[in-house]
Amino acid sequence: WAVSSAHVPSYTGGKVVLCRGRGAKNLYGRKPIAASVTSAATASADGDGDAVMNEGDDEEGNASTGDDTEKPFLLAPCGGDLSLIDATRGVRARTLRTGCSTSHASTASIANYDEAAMAAADDDDGALDRDALTAYALAPNDTDLLVCSRDTILRQYDLSGSASSYGGELGGGPAKVRRTIGRSGHDLPVTHIEFHCSGIFFATGSVDGSVKVWDLRGGYATHSFRPPAGGRGGASAVSRLAWQPDATRLILAIGREDGSICLHDLRSETSDVPIVRMTDHVSAVTCMAWAGKDLGLFVTAGRDAIINTWSVEEEVIDTASAGNQQGRKKKKRRKDAASAPTTTKTVYRRVCTLPIYEQIEGMVVLPHYYHYHPDLVNTDIVIATAGSKGVVRVWRASKVDAKEGFEDSRYSTVGDFECVAEQDARSAFGEKRGGYLGLLRTSHRNRLRVSPSSHCPEELIAIDAEHNMSFLNLEGRTTGTDGMVEGKAMLRMDRTIVGHNDEILDLRVIPSVTPRSGDGMNDAGASSPAQKVAVATNSAQIRIFELGTYSCNVLDGHTETVLSIDVSPCGRYLSSCGKDKTMRLWHVESGKCVAIATGHTEAIGASALSRKLGRYDVGGKSARNGGGAFALTASKDRTLKRWALPGSSELDACAAAKDGEELSLRSLNSVRAHEKDINIVSVAPNDSLVATGSQDKTVKLWNSSDLSLRGTIRGHKRGVWDCQFSPFDRVLATCSGDRTVKLWSLSDLSCVRTFQGHAASTLRVRFLSGGLQLMSSGADGLVKLWTIRTNECEATMDGHNDKVWALDLHQDGTTFVSGGADSRIIVWNDTTKELEDAKRDEEEKHILMEQRLSNHLRFKEYEKALEIALELDKPRQALKVLTAIIENDVQKGQDSMSTLRDHVKSWPMSRTTQVLRYCRDWNTRARNSHVAMLTVKAIVSSIPAQTLAAADGVPELMAGIMPYAERHFQRLDKLYTSSYLIDYTLMSMGTMDDKVAEDYSTWEANQANKLVLPPTEVDGKVQVGGTVAIGGIKKKQHQDEESEDEDEVVTVGESESSSSESESDNDE
Repeated sequence: WAVSSAHVPSYTGGKVVLCRGRGAKNLYGRKPIAASVTSAATASADGDGDAVMNEGDDEEGNASTGDDTEKPFLLAPCGGDLSLIDATRGVRARTLRTGCSTSHASTASIANYDEAAMAAADDDDGALDRDALTAYALAPNDTDLLVCSRDTILRQYDLSGSASSYGGELGGGPAKVRRTIGRSGHDLPVTHIEFHCSGIFFATGSVDGSVKVWDLRGGYATHSFRPPAGGRGGASAVSRLAWQPDATRLILAIGREDGSICLHDLRSETSDVPIVRMTDHVSAVTCMAWAGKDLGLFVTAGRDAIINTWSVEEEVIDTASAGNQQGRKKKKRRKDAASAPTTTKTVYRRVCTLPIYEQIEGMVVLPHYYHYHPDLVNTDIVIATAGSKGVVRVWRASKVDAKEGFEDSRYSTVGDFECVAEQDARSAFGEKRGGYLGLLRTSHRNRLRVSPSSHCPEELIAIDAEHNMSFLNLEGRTTGTDGMVEGKAMLRMDRTIVGHNDEILDLRVIPSVTPRSGDGMNDAGASSPAQKVAVATNSAQIRIFELGTYSCNVLDGHTETVLSIDVSPCGRYLSSCGKDKTMRLWHVESGKCVAIATGHTEAIGASALSRKLGRYDVGGKSARNGGGAFALTASKDRTLKRWALPGSSELDACAAAKDGEELSLRSLNSVRAHEKDINIVSVAPNDSLVATGSQDKTVKLWNSSDLSLRGTIRGHKRGVWDCQFSPFDRVLATCSGDRTVKLWSLSDLSCVRTFQGHAASTLRVRFLSGGLQLMSSGADGLVKLWTIRTNECEATMDGHNDKVWALDLHQDGTTFVSGGADSRIIVWNDTTKELEDAKRDEEEKHILMEQRLSNHLRFKEYEKALEIALELDKPRQALKVLTAIIENDVQKGQDSMSTLRDHVKSWPMSRTTQVLRYCRDWNTRARNSHVAMLTVKAIVSSIPAQTLAAADGVPELMAGIMPYAERHFQRLDKLYTSSYLIDYTLMSMGTMDDKVAEDYSTWEANQANKLVLPPTEVDGKVQVGGTVAIGGIKKKQHQDEESEDEDEVVTVGESESSSSESESDNDE
């Protein structure tokens, strides 16, 4: 089993930023281009198909294009780190400090989640992570990322997706720091960073109220602004920074917690003095924006529940006339007025105040909203707001000419704002849940959604208090009245990105509804619906995720935490129960609660629906009397209740009614089931039996018709957490806090199998593979696969860091979903067939490549053989090929490294690292050191040293090669020095007798052409040749040992007999 996809925590609160363009490349890391083994194996032996590397490969061994697809992304803080969220799929692609969390392929792997970073926000100040970020900003080019950590150090990152952006293999590691600018200079942590639209300047704001402007090119501060004296109550902390969106101007707006707003013109000589200071707000300023085509309006909002609109006007001041007003005549002033110097002054006048009766946390300007609303024109000022009431609203103000009574009637102003669109009440987050904390506007350049008209409309992204990001469609209008509520257009929610799930208590995979034969749908042409899963996340809401994109819909109706959920086998209905002592029945397609059951006196901890598909079509009186579908609930009051469900026609009609009330369910039976809390209730596939598991260590079987007791199963040593019926056999599987999974026979209630292996309590168990295997999850964070026949654990899946409370199987049996206390939802796929196919293909590939390698070696095609040996990762074959290449060059009279250098220059850095790793291992043996040293010399002489030093792993490999290389050189140096003794000895032997010196020279000259027999050993002496010619005299081989003519035999070494004789002579 392997991870197919996963939803991990990606947002824990704070500012969220959306990229402005199409996004970034290599968001999930660079994709390696695997060698086409099949085409290489079938290609001609002498053709171009023998080349293993592609011409487009870069220095890392990947295709130069890599993953060139630009993916739009969101930046969101996550426990002191920064998450990069794929805005299209809705999943976390990577984080700044830990790298990729899932790979781009279908067999994704989950990286270790930084639990320390997640807990840092809840820790005390002494144990806080000093590297945890407190503020960040993304430049307009979507590449330069500026981050400030808790220790007030500014760092710059590169998000372009190039090879230098991320570390690790194939760019899957953490982001590399491009530059460390240094400390920000603020006394307290930095909470706000904003870039100018040029991408050159950025401003930082701190809790101490100070603001600094920086030049990104040089990394230095250009301006510094302190809070003005006399603030309201000393609350001068910066709450908002905004730049005027004009590249030719440098005007910075600073909003503070005391409600004051200061605007500074950085091009002015007196930039430290604000050009205007506004004090009209009485609470923290949270939003500031310039509006209008000429940026002639300035809109501000805050937590004082009002929106102020300011007109931006330019006044011309005649400095000369101002100075000449004293003592000069009027005619003289008029004469010099044309040539007098003038200056312009920017004036902000408040023209409109809109009370909206909610604290504003997010506001964006919608310059193109007139395309989506029929009653708007392009001159209207349109803004969208989101705040504490949890409803997104769109406001419109029309431009009008200035009225009489204004000092200057040349300037136009705006009328009062009116609400023209509002979020749908069903999708609104609401005030009780905390409201919205931010609002973003997408661009057509993001291409997040393509409409049927093939254009990319804008959307709104609302960030709520539960860390969800809801995408609202601005095309809410319709031709009829369906899209209008009280004369306002509706903003429909398209999808939701869940940034953080709380502890997952239960989940169910919703079966896909199979179309009926009479629906007119062709099985071949009909697209399968998206797979969904319902999740209970330790809250009063139920979240329904769409697997793959992880878009989320919320079912809101419970008043307290939902503890258990179940889904009908048809996939149309969902039951939920929780601490509010009620059980609710939901219509999945409409998301509406259609029925409610009340009657328990304590929290309901388990619920189940009947499993027979045909029962849900039974309606009328038969259904009310218990002949149709039913629901079961088990509560902490230790009672088990059975509820009759209405027919599907009645339930669907209730869901279709706009103002219909929930149906009230009637309890058919109620029994006191256990002596302690009931943890689970399960229904048999044929609806004949009901099983309940409790903390009293027992499992009880009940008749589903009247809840009469059929039997009690005892055997667990601790409380039972789950029990499930087999879909085919008459057996029951249970799991308990005693760390075991047991299989029981329903005929005699005896234990058939016991599975042990979990290190903590076993929480969930499921049947799969037609009832031949079991899947269990435990408090140790592991999911185990058991084979019932062999009683063995076949696989262990480690993807969670905490208790795995939830586990459910897909109806196809090849996919299951797990969720736990670590807030993760992981989808697992059965990869048995894929692994077997891959193994078989790998074996075929190795056979073909080895055959080609043998053919190349046979025909002495060493260059091609070397590439294949490296591709197959065979160090021994590579050593043979390299030795043959060096010997071939020496035989041809060429440099021994000429061919090696040609190969090294064509290798990517990954291949060079591979060869250096081989050389490090070869160099440990003296017999292979010569080839290893020549290969290393060819590499270091062909590739620049700075390139090798920057490559991952190369410095460590060179450090491992150096000690053995020094040892080999010392050995060779000692051997070479000792060779002089042999030269001296041979020279001395040739000049012992002056009379035969000339004959010795002749013998030495002719010795090269003389045939010499293999050496033989006679009396411990090695003799070369049958006879030896010294001084022209030939003597026989066998002579007396006492003969004085010992020089007729050439002896190598010293025999024992000669040494013993010499010792005896010395003794005498």
